[in-house]
Amino acid sequence: MNTSRLFIFLVVISLFFVIIKVTKNPDRSKNYNEVLVDFDSQLVNKIKIENENEQVILEKISGQWKVKVGQKQHEAVKNTVEAFLQTIQTIKPSRLASRSVDRWSDYNVDEKGTRVVIFGVKDIFLDIILGRFAFEGQKTYYSFVRLVDDNDTYVADNFMKMSLVSQRDDFRNNRVLNFRNDSLTAIDFIYPDSAFSLTKKENYWFKNNVEVDSIKFKKYHDDVQFIMSKSFASSDSTSAPSHDVIFHFSNRSDIKITGSLEQGVWLIKSSENKDEAWKDPVLSEKIFISDKYF
Repeated sequence: MNTSRLFIFLVVISLFFVIIKVTKNPDRSKNYNEVLVDFDSQLVNKIKIENENEQVILEKISGQWKVKVGQKQHEAVKNTVEAFLQTIQTIKPSRLASRSVDRWSDYNVDEKGTRVVIFGVKDIFLDIILGRFAFEGQKTYYSFVRLVDDNDTYVADNFMKMSLVSQRDDFRNNRVLNFRNDSLTAIDFIYPDSAFSLTKKENYWFKNNVEVDSIKFKKYHDDVQFIMSKSFASSDSTSAPSHDVIFHFSNRSDIKITGSLEQGVWLIKSSENKDEAWKDPVLSEKIFISDKYF
């Protein structure tokens, strides 16, 4: 009997110490998910990003990434989408911050965070909330993240939500003009009250067979050779363009820029990027130059 009681006592004591070790051991956090993000970016066909201010929806349609603007699909920049996915894949949990729902707001992994949902054809690859970031020392930084279907909040070292492109306009194709200098052969300016052309002859530029000021032409050329703008406008306008500038090239198709005034504001469109339109006064000043300038 004494032996049996001693055995039972030892078993109880052993269980007690096991429970204490499991519940008090600081290494208990090893029970968390060591991998939060695991997907093949080539299989992703939809991305949804929910910020406090807007919802961004990106979809791959016939192999091309599109960003939803209203009820329309606009061209998205492939490299920007791919960079977004690559950045998301760098999220790796280093430790648990909390297992309490009550702490979500402390880490901004509640409705104040940025929710990212990555879709495949049939499955959801990832549904995660990106919270606030913090610094440890001068060089080490980390962010708090949480899977939507998990109460646990994790610390992701070397990840900063601010470095992640997450606004709709950041994904849209904002190219207005982009061409190489050596292939440009002529420029036509067609305005309501005038029209003139610049033509290239043996590396010199002429207007009505009169050579133009090379310094002024270079400035105009440098201003328009590469133009990008995020001052997007609705492309549904039915106003007929009043100003046209057509760039001709030796090795590619023409680029046509059109402009129309709507309530005192210029609406600019480009054949380079037919999905978009812009309301940007800087563009009109750069592109629709007067013949007197030359």
